[in-house]
Amino acid sequence: MGITMQIQPTTITQKGQVAIPAPIRRALGLKRGDKVKFTITKKKVVQLKPVKKFSIMSLYGSLKPRVKYKKTDDIYKIIKKEEQAWPEAARERYLKSK
Repeated sequence: MGITMQIQPTTITQKGQVAIPAPIRRALGLKRGDKVKFTITKKKVVQLKPVKKFSIMSLYGSLKPRVKYKKTDDIYKIIKKEEQAWPEAARERYLKSK
């Protein structure tokens, strides 16, 4: 079983806010602006856990691709087409901006 910390009671403000005592913030590695998640058990024990910081990589695999490619060669063909089309598109955009 984990270490238990005895902390002085804290007061709930008029807005329903509670300050997280410094020893708990340090133990959880919490800093100003960090997000936390509260859970409550059937025995009415409240748990506080830090929310993982957002990473773009956390979204990897969450969306299905619209097009399914059968061969790597298909992808290279599309990239090559895009690379060839880019200079023309840039020139057209430049001319429109004048």
